[in-house]
Amino acid sequence: MKNTIYIISVILVLGLALGGAFLFFRPSSTPGQTSSGGLFGFGSTATNVPSTGDDTNTPQVGISTLQSIFKLADGPIAGAAFTQTFKPTTTVARYTRADNGHVLDIPIGVSGAVARAVSNVTVPGITSSVWTTFGSSTVMQYVDSGIVKTMYVAFSVASSTVANSPVTPSRIRFLPNGIVSFALDPKDTRVAYLLLNSSGGVDGYISNLDGTSVKNVFSLPLSQAIVSWPSANTLLVQTKSAFGVPGVAYSVNATTGALSPLLYAPGLSTSANKNFTKVVYQTNADNNATTYSHDMATGKDAPLVNNPLPEKCVWSILPATDAYCAVPLEVVPSNYMDLWHQGLVQTADAIVNLDTNTGIGSVVTLPGDGGVNSSIEQLVLSPDGNYLMFITRGDQALWGVKLR
Repeated sequence: MKNTIYIISVILVLGLALGGAFLFFRPSSTPGQTSSGGLFGFGSTATNVPSTGDDTNTPQVGISTLQSIFKLADGPIAGAAFTQTFKPTTTVARYTRADNGHVLDIPIGVSGAVARAVSNVTVPGITSSVWTTFGSSTVMQYVDSGIVKTMYVAFSVASSTVANSPVTPSRIRFLPNGIVSFALDPKDTRVAYLLLNSSGGVDGYISNLDGTSVKNVFSLPLSQAIVSWPSANTLLVQTKSAFGVPGVAYSVNATTGALSPLLYAPGLSTSANKNFTKVVYQTNADNNATTYSHDMATGKDAPLVNNPLPEKCVWSILPATDAYCAVPLEVVPSNYMDLWHQGLVQTADAIVNLDTNTGIGSVVTLPGDGGVNSSIEQLVLSPDGNYLMFITRGDQALWGVKLR
């Protein structure tokens, strides 16, 4: 009798779990065609993928959480990148501490590994540290007497390729004060940054990473703007997302500075892939936040399963249309990101691998895997696609995920 009750209980629990998974992972409703003030092109019609009811065209999520998840470093961490040593060949996590600006390396997948110092240059209160692809240099920001400072730090590539060799900064240079947003180009040779101008808008500049060869490329009448550099010759400039507030995004030619209106929608947040063929964007209106994948060639929009947050996504290299996104595993309010940025709300995130061509997604990690059960701030993908790193909200600890 006791065995029978136990079996029935297990069946009921599994049924509830599967039902919950179905409710969470079912696709968002497909938008109708937009013709009045279309999202793309400011008045152009955005042709969306219709819902056919055919299961083969419905965004779905598969669950596969066998990946190895491990903690790399206690916080606070400001930013991280992957690098490699070749004697022996080892993938290494290189990271910047937020409390003092020190840079450390720790081998990944090496039993008993301990972090070694790469740089002991002390800069308290690092707010961000954006690394080049292979960890040879970083651009850091910190606040000094109310002024935002931006510092470029380069390291010797030769010495960092040999395990246990000393690595020290080979070059430190300062960019202009007051940079409100910056992004590194995909080739890791230039930086784009925004400065407020006397008219209340922003001026966009491009220079070498060390701040030399500066060129004023464009100006926009936006006081709250952020810049990203997804593909070789294209910048993406957008207003900071705010619930219900009209947002705008432009693509900018990095050579000529030519501006092309891309999106206009309330609560807009965007992310573009590395060859600028796909744009993932979220918009909220009428208390409903929805995320879409926009195909730049066809102009079609398709809903993405469980509404990933574009600013919590990192794009794959191959295939270029895949993205890894941190997704809250519970229903959140439409103004969730506003509350999240203000530190007023936090939910445990899953990491989902999304194919933006098909809308199909697969869960990479679930909250609690590897002992981490927190909201995710940053995602970094290794150049070979074998590992992910992420920084958790709150304690700002650094975690790793082995993908294959």
